[in-house]
Amino acid sequence: MKRVLIIKPSALGDVIQATCMLPVIKEHDPDIRISWLVFEHNKEVVVGHPLLDEVITLDRHGGVLKAWSRTKRQMRQMDFDTVIDVQCLLRSALLSFLSGCKRRVGFANGREFSTLFYTETFDIPTRSMHAVDGYLALCEALGMKRGEDVRFPLPIRERHRKRVESLFPKEGEGECMIVVCPTAGWSSKCWPEASFAALSDLLVEERRARILLVGAPGEKEAVGRVAGLMHRPCLDLSGKLSLMEVAALLERSDLFVGNDSGLMHMASATRTPCVAIFGPTDPGRTGPYNPLARTIQADLECVPCFRKHCREMTCMKEISLETVTRMCMDLIQK
Repeated sequence: MKRVLIIKPSALGDVIQATCMLPVIKEHDPDIRISWLVFEHNKEVVVGHPLLDEVITLDRHGGVLKAWSRTKRQMRQMDFDTVIDVQCLLRSALLSFLSGCKRRVGFANGREFSTLFYTETFDIPTRSMHAVDGYLALCEALGMKRGEDVRFPLPIRERHRKRVESLFPKEGEGECMIVVCPTAGWSSKCWPEASFAALSDLLVEERRARILLVGAPGEKEAVGRVAGLMHRPCLDLSGKLSLMEVAALLERSDLFVGNDSGLMHMASATRTPCVAIFGPTDPGRTGPYNPLARTIQADLECVPCFRKHCREMTCMKEISLETVTRMCMDLIQK
């Protein structure tokens, strides 16, 4: 392998977790040129990445034919000798085929008939292991040795850190910085907003915490509701920071608390102590890959159901404020 394309366009957390492959590939052969195909809205996680040589973006919200034609042309110009599709769905497999590359690799249990487009498949039981272990197992199947230290490098630059530093001209002595993300891509993944507000108030009262609320630009209203329910001061940064600025914020924070979301995986990548609240998804497969992370999930027969919407939301309502608070306190003390 000399010119490799990794196809992993979405979602944000999945892209972050798949970056664990980059150090493995580069340590195997530093001269391998690695490109990454990603959706336009997730590109900040890989654009300017120190271990990537090129990034190909695909705008899934624009004109489909025009976007795919442009992406096909870019891929063919780069003349890849190996395409690694770790998304393994029909769309990503079709993109691998359109690349014109003669060696197209994927998982044997790929969905939506994706395996029809690969020239090589590897029988790795990804549905019974953590996603990160699946990516690393694929690297091993390709002849590359995984290291003991699993890393998820992010392209955080000095300008991102300086932007974050400008938010805190005066830090109180002994003050604990806690990032709280009360949102997620699915409504069914969200712990109640009132619970996040009550938790944040308790952390201010008990630990003199500075609460920093974060969320995407489209989540400002939801984050604002949590801020409005709080009785103690907080800093609402939702929609005000770029993704890498959020990563820089997490680097210097003492704790992250949130639902199963892309920012949860970003906290894991920066090795920030993390309390992750799970409902319809499986932390054994997509939980934070971080020794400093703790996950909470209700013990119910319907969990995990993988439903994006739910009327009852029992699995999230069953998680008590006391349980989350206790876990946060334990991690802060460590």
